[in-house]
Amino acid sequence: MQSAKLPVQTLLSKSWRQRLLPKRLWCQALLIQTLSMLLIAGLAPSVINSVFAFELNHLGLSLDSVWIWLLLHICLVSLLAKAAQMPIWWRWIHVVFPVAVLAMQHIDLPATVYLAGFVITLTLYWSVHNTRVPFYPSFPATWRALHHVLEQHGDDKSLKVLDIGSGIGDLALFLAAQRIHDEVSGIEIAPLPWAVSAVRAVFSGTSARFTLGDYRQLDFANFDVIFAYLSPAVMPDVWQKVRAEMPSGTLFISSEFPVPDMTAQRIIYPQKNAPALYVYTL
Repeated sequence: MQSAKLPVQTLLSKSWRQRLLPKRLWCQALLIQTLSMLLIAGLAPSVINSVFAFELNHLGLSLDSVWIWLLLHICLVSLLAKAAQMPIWWRWIHVVFPVAVLAMQHIDLPATVYLAGFVITLTLYWSVHNTRVPFYPSFPATWRALHHVLEQHGDDKSLKVLDIGSGIGDLALFLAAQRIHDEVSGIEIAPLPWAVSAVRAVFSGTSARFTLGDYRQLDFANFDVIFAYLSPAVMPDVWQKVRAEMPSGTLFISSEFPVPDMTAQRIIYPQKNAPALYVYTL
């Protein structure tokens, strides 16, 4: 009898969000946009033909304007996204996306422009839906602060340093130029940033190396220092891999996003308005 009741008990213990919403954020976003448009499409004809709309016309406000309904759509999707507890950047996407679609309909651009934009976006953000890590460029103040940490940690010995999610290679190239005896490398899953970093490495005169791939496939035991500027969504998984693979005495350093429920040995504030560095010693 208990085994028969378990699925029902498990279902009831879940929140309404877990029961009704799909797990992937892009599916949630599509569902919210579709639901809002269906509600407005069903509401608009009745409102436009109502006495209320007639009175508004006398005041110079026409409900026939698509911008009125776009504003209502934006308000509705924002409320739905907040109710679904979607991350803040997804709420901004809900607002910007319909405005951009309508604006583009009023601009006579050739189809090749849209194709080029799609290809660039695809190669830049590639698998954000899977990795949950958007493109975050780091700051020069962060590079200098990390270099100072390496100077303190490594003294005169050579270190193997890895930047996971290395983007266009700014940080790794800076460190490779400052600490010429270190082995500095980066790994990036998005093709366009990786290609930019690889080309820059060729002409930089440094020994920095960049790999196209997923950091989850690397063995962290091969590195003395690992730097990450990822997102809050992946920090628990990254920390689990760090704890399982990195040997004692090595460093894991995260920019802006601390490891949940873990106290960093050091917190460094490079400068005003620059994200903090959280230093964890294994």
